Amino acid sequence: MFETLFASVLESFHAHSLAFFVCAIAAVIIVGISKSGFGAGLGVLSLPLLASQSSINEALAILLPLLIAIDLVGIRRFIKYADWRILKIIVPPAFIGMLLGMIFFTIISPQVLTLSVGIFILLFLIQSFITSHFDLKAAKPYPWFGRMMALTSGFTSFVAHNGGPPITVFMLREKLMPMVYTSTLGIFFTCINFGKLAPYAYLDLLNFKQFATSVVLLPCVPIGVYLGFYLAKRIPMKWYYRIVQFFLLVASIKLIADGLM
Repeated sequence: MFETLFASVLESFHAHSLAFFVCAIAAVIIVGISKSGFGAGLGVLSLPLLASQSSINEALAILLPLLIAIDLVGIRRFIKYADWRILKIIVPPAFIGMLLGMIFFTIISPQVLTLSVGIFILLFLIQSFITSHFDLKAAKPYPWFGRMMALTSGFTSFVAHNGGPPITVFMLREKLMPMVYTSTLGIFFTCINFGKLAPYAYLDLLNFKQFATSVVLLPCVPIGVYLGFYLAKRIPMKWYYRIVQFFLLVASIKLIADGLM
């Protein structure tokens, strides 16, 4: 088995260009940083970046083992700081969303999905800006809102590794401390990413060659994760959320542009 893996790793080096590996390394580091809580906006850029040098299916398959590896790197901190009350609300509907994603994977237009998520994020940011500008007290979100966002997140995560923006719309309204926010999202996406393994295999999205490429990129995982945690611990809460919202704006513009192309 190890000989086969080693041969596949060598094949991966020969099969991909330098531009592919540059984009892939950047994508993995971006995803790692996204686990610090910046993921709603920053993490959404990783799949398009990698897919620019490969097919979308190959990019999905290469990123999934790396997403799981990133989850495992931070799992001890996630467990320690996560808000389990929120997780009980959002994890079950996320699995329903993944099931819907599996059912509709081959028939849903990626452009329609991308455009819809981008518009929704932009509307949320506008609402958030108006609320803060007029110093209005935002209503406490009901559990159904968290479940709806989690279901959407599970769906978009399955079809595009893009579950961050919907669930962050809910999480930002919870006004959690940065490490609690980070860790709650970390546990949430750990559940989602492990949940995608069997359906991806069933849909024939995973193969040994793509796994070998993931192994080549594996050393980039801890770099992004620990850089993200470093930033999350040292940025004041006010600026932390401003940065999250900035990357959400970047993500919404990127998603809308992709959906219109």
